[in-house]
Amino acid sequence: MSDFLSNFNGDNYDRRKQEKEPIEETVEKVEKMPKKDAPSKESKKSPDPKIKRRNRAPQEEEGIDPAYKQQKKRKRRWIILGAIAVSLLLGFIYYQQTHVKVPNFVGKSLTDMQVWASENKLKPKVKQSYDRVKEANTILAQEQKAGSRIKKGDVLNVTNSLGADPKEKIPLPDFMKMNKQQAEQWIKEHKAENLSLIEEFSDTVEKDRPLRTEIANAEVTPENYQRKDAAKVYYSKGKQTYQKDIKVPDFQRKPRSEVESWAKNNEIDLTYEEKTSNDIPADSIMEQSIPKDEKIAKKDKMTVTVSLGKGYVVPNFADYSLEDAGTALEGVQVQAKGIYTENLPYGQMVSQSVEAGKVLSTKDNLTIKVLYSLGRPYMKDLRGTMVEGGLQKYFHEEFQSKGANINYVIRRVDSDQPKGTVVGMSHFSDYVPLNLTVSIDISLGNLGSAPTSFPNNNGGGDSEGNQEKPSE
Repeated sequence: MSDFLSNFNGDNYDRRKQEKEPIEETVEKVEKMPKKDAPSKESKKSPDPKIKRRNRAPQEEEGIDPAYKQQKKRKRRWIILGAIAVSLLLGFIYYQQTHVKVPNFVGKSLTDMQVWASENKLKPKVKQSYDRVKEANTILAQEQKAGSRIKKGDVLNVTNSLGADPKEKIPLPDFMKMNKQQAEQWIKEHKAENLSLIEEFSDTVEKDRPLRTEIANAEVTPENYQRKDAAKVYYSKGKQTYQKDIKVPDFQRKPRSEVESWAKNNEIDLTYEEKTSNDIPADSIMEQSIPKDEKIAKKDKMTVTVSLGKGYVVPNFADYSLEDAGTALEGVQVQAKGIYTENLPYGQMVSQSVEAGKVLSTKDNLTIKVLYSLGRPYMKDLRGTMVEGGLQKYFHEEFQSKGANINYVIRRVDSDQPKGTVVGMSHFSDYVPLNLTVSIDISLGNLGSAPTSFPNNNGGGDSEGNQEKPSE
């Protein structure tokens, strides 16, 4: 500004006035010069405005202060630089807002990566791979390098460990030659996570020594064992000892449930024996192997005798008849029955389902079956007294229900007897064997004037309505 004002002091003003006067004189001389011949129509046209402006520009520039021009240029330059800087700043801010710096996920957990991706609006894409060294759900590799920037919304590619391959074959060693520490080391080295070491007490094997090996799948052997197969190796915890500090109560006449509860709470190895008693109620304690007030330890053995209630002594039913056997033992149901035999005389006992002298209790089946001999079967003469309809009942009740396998077959014959009447038998009025088939003739009632009435017998019925098929 000071440079511009200095142009108007005394000396500078006179000098600029003198420079301006020759220019004005030159313009006046040019205007007074004689005009040339009239030009053509084209030449009469007004000069090009562009040329006019071009000619005017130098004249205008001569009237502008150079310092002002320089200042204007500098201002324009700063405006341009400012606009560029603002654009760069906005671009940088936008880039920072839309991109994030990728950490190093290798060796970190899959969960940490997924949480970071969710917070930064990235889409994790996980490739799974088995790896014996890295634990499961540990990042093995990442496609985007650590420290690089990734745009939000893009896919973050990583490779995740599934742990050791479960289908890899790892033959089992002989654990029976390894102590517990050696087995643990082998499991750790081979990543055999499905192989468990179980400890249990043993009275015979010292601590940390192997007891047995169990593989869940019977088809798997130690030679073809795979990492996915379940197996257990049992090791001894040594002998378990307990202090004798449990006082034994008096269980005489106490209910069995009370003893069971005491034994369970104190971990006593309790054994039960049972015996009938006419004095002590059923399910009450009669005797105990360890006296009252004596002290025992956990896992100690103890025996108690439990009453079964009243006992029933089974008699020898050979001393009873078929008619008296049913009332021989009070409280017990005796089912006495007669059967045919080949060689035993009538009335002799054949068998009894419970041997004589045995004591029965309410816990036992209080039913006894006793069989007595009826001698040999006897076949009556049924001719003229039995009709066909009564044969089935007769043979069942008289023979088959009493142990004799006696059946019959029917043969129909011409007869003047009423139709359906028994008119012939292959065996009658005689003793017969236990296994027999009797041939019976049945009247057709087709000869002469056959009577229409039937014999009066227990079989009953007419020949039409009560005819039965032959017994087989």
